[in-house]
Amino acid sequence: MPRVADLTKRPLSALMSIQVERGYSTVRRLSGRLSLGMAESRDTISKLIKRGFVMKVGSKIYLTDLGRGRLRVVMTGGVFDLIHVGHMATLEGARRLGDILVVVVARDVSVKRTKGRSPFNDETSRLRIVRGLKPVDAAILGDKHDMYRVTQLIRPDVIALGYDQKHDEAKIAEEMRRRGMPIRIIRLRAQVPGAKTSNILTQIGSESCPKKCPEKKIR
Repeated sequence: MPRVADLTKRPLSALMSIQVERGYSTVRRLSGRLSLGMAESRDTISKLIKRGFVMKVGSKIYLTDLGRGRLRVVMTGGVFDLIHVGHMATLEGARRLGDILVVVVARDVSVKRTKGRSPFNDETSRLRIVRGLKPVDAAILGDKHDMYRVTQLIRPDVIALGYDQKHDEAKIAEEMRRRGMPIRIIRLRAQVPGAKTSNILTQIGSESCPKKCPEKKIR
């Protein structure tokens, strides 16, 4: 039988997921996210309000600091251009670290700036794909200029980095402390040998181009 805490966390997680993506939740949105009837959703919201976990302003519902504190929020990010098993291993590993996983999808301009090329799928398409992945509770686009701005919005308890992501844990931790957010940084060990977007692109290029084609370096 589920513990009381688990029964509380489920609607709170759903409400935060909606709030991250939409700015606020509503009874109808909660009903759709949890597949509950409207009456049951209203009753759930009423109970959460009485416990001080959420507040209602008109039809808009927001988590309070008390409600947010009941959740362990994990954040991770990436380009997610060509989804492969390596991405799934990373997302599944990150999801196991907390109650809710929020994924930040890199903007097109950020990808071009860091990789020297535009992604094959635009940011709107990549966001839609990531939102549909099972381990993901919520996904939003990153900031075009300041990668830490979204972190301030989400206020995660944990930032999960993929095993091969080129980020400096100490640098991120220091910047978070400077901004008043002492967040735990975890480097995930989950990896699938050979499952890299660059390897996939190289293979696609070699299979679609005859041997006489001039070699093109894919970054």
